Amino acid sequence: MAPPRAQNRGLGWPGLGGLVPYAARLYDSPMQLFIFLLLASVPLLAQQPGGGGAASPAAAKNLKLLAPNADIPFVMRNFNEALGVQCTYCHVAGDFAADTNPKKDVARKMIAMVRLIDTSFPSSVGAFPEGYHEVDCSTCHRGSVKPETQAPRKFYNRGNSLGVPPPPQNPGVSLKLLPVDTRVHGADSLMGEFRDALNVDCNYCHGGGRTQEMDINPRKDIARKMILLVRQINSNFPGTGVYPVGNQAVTCYTCHRGDTHPASVSNRRYDLPAPKP
Repeated sequence: MAPPRAQNRGLGWPGLGGLVPYAARLYDSPMQLFIFLLLASVPLLAQQPGGGGAASPAAAKNLKLLAPNADIPFVMRNFNEALGVQCTYCHVAGDFAADTNPKKDVARKMIAMVRLIDTSFPSSVGAFPEGYHEVDCSTCHRGSVKPETQAPRKFYNRGNSLGVPPPPQNPGVSLKLLPVDTRVHGADSLMGEFRDALNVDCNYCHGGGRTQEMDINPRKDIARKMILLVRQINSNFPGTGVYPVGNQAVTCYTCHRGDTHPASVSNRRYDLPAPKP
């Protein structure tokens, strides 16, 4: 229904406040007036601040460690995927800002721990979860609430497969971090656990054409730093011993899982999205 042609009398269109008395003079039927105002209000409301567009997402509340401008949905999805849980594992249903669920405080401690671990890697950039990180939640958890600490199978080298006996134990030789009675040779030794964790042979950290007690290979010093890192991480969990002695919440295998370079959100491979039709 088209309105009668209006004469230009300088009335203008100053919003609905000025439109109502103007339209009332054009229509005799209240229903006609109602329909006209309903149609006319759509473009007017679309010009108002905040009107007509998609509503902005509500700002996250009670962020004690995460930055206010953090991509919260992305971060939380990564947490969910890392532990294999849903949001209510750490949050309270219907009130995500609440601190009632004690696991939320545990999650904050884990964020602080990841940030501390990050200081061991010069390649890490930014305060977790922002930036690039060699280690994050997925590195240890891999879809499980409780990280794994033992490889499911041994990594046997060629010598093991041929039945070659391990070299004699030489306690206390060049053991700068380990107890002098640590079993260091053979598939069932501590070095065997290191091999299981990284899927490498002894010469990955030793070798260099010298005896294994020598410190020629720079990876041997890196391995010592990793032992200290494992001890630092385990110190956050009550009831753990000084690695490799006693119970351990994390081990080399927890992060490596058969790879010399542990996986994280920052360095894992992503699939491209499906082509749009």
